[in-house]
Amino acid sequence: MSENKKSKKNLILIILAVVLLVGACFATVTVYAKRQLSKPKFTMPEQPAAMSVTPLPKTKEDICAYINGLYSQVLSADNVEGSFSTGVNLDEDIKAEMKDADLSMLNYIRGGASGRISEFYPSASNVVMSEAENFPAVEIQPGDVKECEAQQGHTDEEGNVSDDAFYFITLGIDPASIDTSAMTKSDIYKKIEETLAPAAKLENVEIKAESRTVSVKIDRVADRILNIDISTVYSVSANAVFTDDYKALAENGETAVTMPYKTDEHISFSYFGAVFTQPAIAVKHGDMKALPASVTVDSDASKEDYKLTFEPSDKEAVSIDADGVMTVEGSGEETVTVKMILEYGGHTYTDELTVYITEMEVQTDG
Repeated sequence: MSENKKSKKNLILIILAVVLLVGACFATVTVYAKRQLSKPKFTMPEQPAAMSVTPLPKTKEDICAYINGLYSQVLSADNVEGSFSTGVNLDEDIKAEMKDADLSMLNYIRGGASGRISEFYPSASNVVMSEAENFPAVEIQPGDVKECEAQQGHTDEEGNVSDDAFYFITLGIDPASIDTSAMTKSDIYKKIEETLAPAAKLENVEIKAESRTVSVKIDRVADRILNIDISTVYSVSANAVFTDDYKALAENGETAVTMPYKTDEHISFSYFGAVFTQPAIAVKHGDMKALPASVTVDSDASKEDYKLTFEPSDKEAVSIDADGVMTVEGSGEETVTVKMILEYGGHTYTDELTVYITEMEVQTDG
């Protein structure tokens, strides 16, 4: 046999070997895939719906009583931290009888003033409510409410519900009920006057409330306020008398001005405690998993200030270290309850998690 024929024969044999090898690999992958697909998947048992402590109020009388009651509870609590701040919005132009160029300059200055004025308002971050001073008072009277809407969660156009664990309440307040008479006597107004003093003095100042919206988010399962946002729009009118350096801005050195003035107050609360962020998890033998635990204590607290423990109903099935990392020791099918206990500040907080140990395939995150 010639060398040429031998080479062709060897090439054919190599090609056949590669084809057979690829076929064998493909067959192995196919068998493995079929086995994987045929493995039973674990289906998480349906968890009972979280119950509300208080049914969703419907009338404005019940809504106001509910919000006022929850708010009053936290004002002196020793296991709640509160924060509040106020933002000022001066996005809309000042109106005055002035030359366009001068008015544009005045509005340019106004555009950068929001942040400066916001700093005049009091604020606080993460203060324990029992130690808080001058925390904003919130009490809504039913007679002052023009519109109200209360709903559980958010529902999109397709009917899907999100944030089901919360109540969302929105109130439209009658602006006629808002007393603005004290605003020009406040420390904030005095600081604004001082800031304006080099350029102008405001006379015959009138402040009128145009609208107010109160938005409240409530944890319905724990029955507690999480945050309140109060947005108020005012109309400010005054006579601006310019100083000598700025008299050229207006005829006779003074002009009537009007300006929208909007404040956005934000109040939020953080409650001490320990909760599982999921009601149940599924694991397999040998798994090591961080428990879905959330622990909240004073922002200044250290680990030495509190005691956190985990108690499984079957210690042979799972072991849990001090950091909440669980190792699954048991095999077979079993359900274990893990109790989390936080001891802090004279209070004891507890929550429970259901752990399903299974030999079936468990869906992993992602």
